[in-house]
Amino acid sequence: MSNHSLISIEGCIAAGKSTTATLVAQQLNWRVELEQTNTHPFLAKFYANPKKYTIETELGFVLLHYHQLNHLEPIPTITDFSPAKDLVFAKMNLAGEDLKLFEHVYGQLVGRLTKPRLAVFLDPPVDVLMQRMLNRARPYELSVPEDYIARLRQFYGTHMPELAEEVCVVEVRAEDSIAGVTAKTLDVIKQHIKC
Repeated sequence: MSNHSLISIEGCIAAGKSTTATLVAQQLNWRVELEQTNTHPFLAKFYANPKKYTIETELGFVLLHYHQLNHLEPIPTITDFSPAKDLVFAKMNLAGEDLKLFEHVYGQLVGRLTKPRLAVFLDPPVDVLMQRMLNRARPYELSVPEDYIARLRQFYGTHMPELAEEVCVVEVRAEDSIAGVTAKTLDVIKQHIKC
């Protein structure tokens, strides 16, 4: 697949990635590929006991994402994740030999994938992300501490250029509607796909 036909919607947990990716894909008449977190065998265990399940969780995600992106048809596609998100989470959650192992596996797999042409990073404040997690009430997210989300936002900021060839940040305020965020995101994408 040409990277000109792959765009990722990115952001922290509960930023609105899946909803925005779905709505934008509908507007553009593009295919949407959503992250399959519900198939991850260690995710709930990780949030219950992060120290025990960190390496399994990070390797699980890199394999799931690789599988999803490696099998995409070469048609214009919007995803709600960039393969580089795995590196962001791993650098935040892993250290020492576990991080080295992850980086080796990640390097071998990501080199086989098309890097997205554009990533649109949805950026609500931490308090908005926390409220959204509370509202959607996914059991494994209810125990996520605010400092974890704040750190994740910082790590994304540090590794933003790795998400795609170009990255645009869309600030999301508490009062922004889904339609408003979708419209802002769509405007950014339309400007970039004209290039």
